[in-house]
Amino acid sequence: MPPEGIAPSPIDRLAHVRPRTRVTRTLQLFAAALAVVALGAPSFPSIAADEPPTGGRVPTVTRLVKLFLEKEASLATAVRNGDSNALGALLTDDFELRTGARAASPVPRADWMRELLRTRDPGGEISGMAVHDFGAVAIASFMQGTAGGPLLVVDVWRGQAGGDWKLAVRYASPAGSPAFAIPGGNARQPEIPKKY
Repeated sequence: MPPEGIAPSPIDRLAHVRPRTRVTRTLQLFAAALAVVALGAPSFPSIAADEPPTGGRVPTVTRLVKLFLEKEASLATAVRNGDSNALGALLTDDFELRTGARAASPVPRADWMRELLRTRDPGGEISGMAVHDFGAVAIASFMQGTAGGPLLVVDVWRGQAGGDWKLAVRYASPAGSPAFAIPGGNARQPEIPKKY
């Protein structure tokens, strides 16, 4: 404060206001920061969701695997429903089943259909499907659960890409153990990239 009788300078006038202004300004900044955090908080979960997963792999299927999983599901539905027309429409006229135990004795189409429709058991869940496309032929291989244990199934489908595919040959055999000796089966198994 200036001595009495002298007018206070602008600086002296601010000295009285300044401490209060600092507190007010600090509160304003704090309130603004709090408002920004409060408004941005709803987006925090979405930011975390955009980060790549750090855990296990997310299974994806190719277009062909999806197509032939649907074909296999149609086969299973026809069998469960006892629908011989629907089942027959999914098979070629010369369809046959070949099993590992009787490789030289194929099961003809009519006998296979009759047995499946009698039991109405198409087999269990399908897993690990891979499909190889050779134009008018596609080969789908997969594991299928059954009451007797897992099967390795290889289905040969004939048709056209984007057209009507029909099952021509099914090869099926018990899956066995990975320790089972298969010539060339112990070769190092490289990681094969999926084709999308």
